[in-house]
Amino acid sequence: MQQFMETNLGRASIMRILDVVNTFRPTFRSIAQALTDIDLLLVEEGFERLLLDYDAVFNAFGVPACLWRRTGEIYKANREFADLVGVPLSFFHEGRVCIYEIMSEASAVNYWEKYGEIAFDASQKAVLTTCVLQTSASVRSLVHRAAKGLGDARPMSSSRMALAISGVADQPSPSQPGRPVRCCFSFTLRRDKYKIPLGIIGNFIPTP
Repeated sequence: MQQFMETNLGRASIMRILDVVNTFRPTFRSIAQALTDIDLLLVEEGFERLLLDYDAVFNAFGVPACLWRRTGEIYKANREFADLVGVPLSFFHEGRVCIYEIMSEASAVNYWEKYGEIAFDASQKAVLTTCVLQTSASVRSLVHRAAKGLGDARPMSSSRMALAISGVADQPSPSQPGRPVRCCFSFTLRRDKYKIPLGIIGNFIPTP
């Protein structure tokens, strides 16, 4: 994330995001330090179950949607979302693309500020706001390299291999990557038993 910010964001935007991160980092650190390896394993299993829970939801849901970790890596999306941002669906698995990499600079800052307001407030779990989806140059380069058969310098896991075999990885998205898309945007936090955000589910409705 630090590298992405330094390459793609202005100094003022970086400082605003870091200010937000610094507000909840001590709380997260204090909780994380008290967890054992078994606790961490159970948390990861909880995330995997969350992904499974949203398989059917995303398949049946006609609204563009995706699910990402608290650190921003997208692990699941539906076809409608891939079409909206102009990136093949296969790139929205295993954290290959982060949510802030497909937002405009102002929208990325707004997201982190809204997230920071509710991240460790157990009484809140959802935010309704707006955003501009805009695929960054780094994601466009990743897609271009894959299309040229150059890969992304990461080994193909079994799940990515299954996507490739099924043909999902080769299905292009109809939208033009990099084109700004204004959206009404909501995101909902799912927390683990330690009240730490486990995953974030975002829904995007394009607006004129």
